Amino acid sequence: MRKVRNYNKLVNELLNLNIPLRIELIGYLNYDEIYPMIAFKHITKMAKKNIVIVAGQHGDEYFAVHVLINWLKQLKLEDYSDFNFYIIPVANPTGYIFNRRRNKNRQQVNNADNFYRNSEVQELAVLFDYIPINLDLYLDVHGDTGKKSVYCYERKPDGQKSIAEKALLENDSVFPYERSQTIYREKVHNGVIYKPEHDRSLDDFMGNRGIAYTVTLELPKLCDGQQRMNGGIKLINSILKNFKEK
Repeated sequence: MRKVRNYNKLVNELLNLNIPLRIELIGYLNYDEIYPMIAFKHITKMAKKNIVIVAGQHGDEYFAVHVLINWLKQLKLEDYSDFNFYIIPVANPTGYIFNRRRNKNRQQVNNADNFYRNSEVQELAVLFDYIPINLDLYLDVHGDTGKKSVYCYERKPDGQKSIAEKALLENDSVFPYERSQTIYREKVHNGVIYKPEHDRSLDDFMGNRGIAYTVTLELPKLCDGQQRMNGGIKLINSILKNFKEK
């Protein structure tokens, strides 16, 4: 199996980020070689909302990892004084290394059915122990390798306004959202799939656990890389701002 990317180099980049969050080693993966899993945390006594942001569950969507890292570099915590952050930039290190959707054992990391303590999927066992039970927003940054436009999956309380749809509309002039009426047989409204029934992913688990809002942001691979980077950062900021203001 040929290595495509250097995960050690990426870990060193994460360790050397000059950002106002605490870096944490949250676990190790053992696949003949040992791979550390890294997270960033910011907790204050004044904060009332717990926010989890994850990227890199699918290794072939590597660009989502780098969008999240660049978002971290520009994060201003004073804009989110009410938020506790738990941020995992690379949920599937071996997928990232080998450019695979699944991990080195060919297991699906974005899988609600295997998300439990001591899971046989090593990455999910680490995430289960790290992600707090009491969450208010679960934001999952993905990348659709076959799309030119951005879209989102969202779960929200009945009767509440969409935070994802507003974010897509706010940024449409610089990063157009998907105009299709359906995506992968799911109905779409202004680029958002509501209450998705897709593939038992972790946002399904979070929604069933009772977390009020889950958003899966699907950044398109088939667009200009700088547009994707700038647009992805703007969308993450908009989703958080809309959640803050809801």
